[in-house]
This record gives sequence, structure tokens and C-alpha cells, in this order.
Amino acid sequence: MTKKNKLAGFLSVILRIIYIISLVAMVVLGILSVATFFAAPLEGVLNRIHGVDLDLDDFVMSEFVDVAKSFITAIMFVVVSRCLMVVLQTISDGTPFETDNAARFSIIAKVVVYAELAKFAVVPVSALMAALLGIDYGEGGELSLNLTNFLGAGIALVLAESFREGARLREEQELTV
Repeated sequence: MTKKNKLAGFLSVILRIIYIISLVAMVVLGILSVATFFAAPLEGVLNRIHGVDLDLDDFVMSEFVDVAKSFITAIMFVVVSRCLMVVLQTISDGTPFETDNAARFSIIAKVVVYAELAKFAVVPVSALMAALLGIDYGEGGELSLNLTNFLGAGIALVLAESFREGARLREEQELTV
């Protein structure tokens, strides 16, 4: 096993841990997102159920926004870590320059950009919902864009093109006798 493969193996273990933690976080945060989104509007309906006594006077919509943003980030981590695990496997196998790897880096770039835009969109949509339902928005849940994530998406696109070109050159070389 070469040093490159040892490093790829180590990184694969780290990515697998990140993947599992992100997957668990995604499930928990998904449940919390749904619960916080529907809790305030359905408070009256739920309180009619025998034994249920919800008091959501302290609930503010920004709590939902924070949970929803974390849920979106967890989804992004799941997809990115899974794609990187597969890329690292091809590196360990000695065949990194595959067109599939170029597609994986393109997927990473798209997911990162879409996640950032979704986190940005959650804020005004939630503010509108709070206004329509008469719920206090609160102090948190502010509009923000993480420009570092956009830079990461740009880097992933450059890597996608590099892997695409590497795959093309490898195919050309294999045809040359």
C-alpha cells in the first residue's frame, strides 16, 4: 500500500465518521424542523387532544429558522461526504480519473450552492409565515450568505473539470498503442 493510498484510507475513515454523524443529525433536525414548523399553527388543534397541553407563547419563528438552516447544512454534509467517499475509493483503487468523479464534483458544487440559497430563502419565507400566522419572529434567524461555501463550490467545479480532462486524457492514452 502506497502513502497515497494510506492517506486516502485515513481520509475515507474520517469521511465515513462525518457521513454517519451528518446522517443522524439530518434525521433528528428533519424531525425537529417539521415539529417546530407545525407546532405553533397547530397549537390549538393539538391542545384539544386529551392529555396534550402545549403552551407555545414563548415560541418564536426564528427558532424554526435556526433548526431549518441546520437541517439544510446536514443534508449538504451527507451528500458531499458520500460523494467524497466514492472519489477516495477510486483513488485507492488507482483509477481516480473517471468521468463519474467529474460528475461527483459537479454534484458537490451544485449541492453546496443550492444549500446556501435554501438557507437564505428560509428567512424571508419564515418571516412571511410568522406575519401571516401572528407569530413573533424573534431575534435570531437572520439573512446571511456564507461566501466560503460559494468559494468551495467554485473549487469543486474546477476539480470537476480537472477530473473530466484527466479522464479524457486517460481514455486517449489507452487508445494509443
